[in-house]
Amino acid sequence: MKDLFTVPNILTVSRMLLLPLFALGFFLKSKFGGILSLSVFTFCCITDFLDGYYARAFKQATKLGQMLDPLADKIVVSIAILFIVGFRLISDYAIIPAAVILCREIIISGVRDATEFSGRSFRTLLLSKCKTAMQMLALSTLLLASVVGWPVIPQIGEMLLWLSSIIAIASGIVYCKRHICEGE
Repeated sequence: MKDLFTVPNILTVSRMLLLPLFALGFFLKSKFGGILSLSVFTFCCITDFLDGYYARAFKQATKLGQMLDPLADKIVVSIAILFIVGFRLISDYAIIPAAVILCREIIISGVRDATEFSGRSFRTLLLSKCKTAMQMLALSTLLLASVVGWPVIPQIGEMLLWLSSIIAIASGIVYCKRHICEGE
């Protein structure tokens, strides 16, 4: 029970608990709502970095945290993508990288579960950390575009979304090769 109440785990759980507030921002359909969603998402991005840093720096890494952190990342990114697509903050063509990212997340969750179920370790790749950072940057940019209304920002956000989908495919291939083909 004490593993639950470490600072890194509290930060991780807070990301998931704030998602209804993120969603509320979309339904407010106002500049304030856009700022609310962007602020919550930005908080989630910052705490994603901080929980890992804090766990390593202060030796508070736990099994629970190792399970919850990637789950929280996937939930936050997936919910953000669903709302951005659902509220048409991206062009029709940009739904392709959004779908690629969601599919990759589901597939790799299954690979992670199967690997750990078989008693093997599933270590996070640096490439996967870059993928998460790029996704969060892309989604933050798209959320920012809904607040400031500058025409170039959605284009930048969509380019970053395409780039993050390419990194997602690359990291997904590496994970599948490592954990399915090679049985590492």
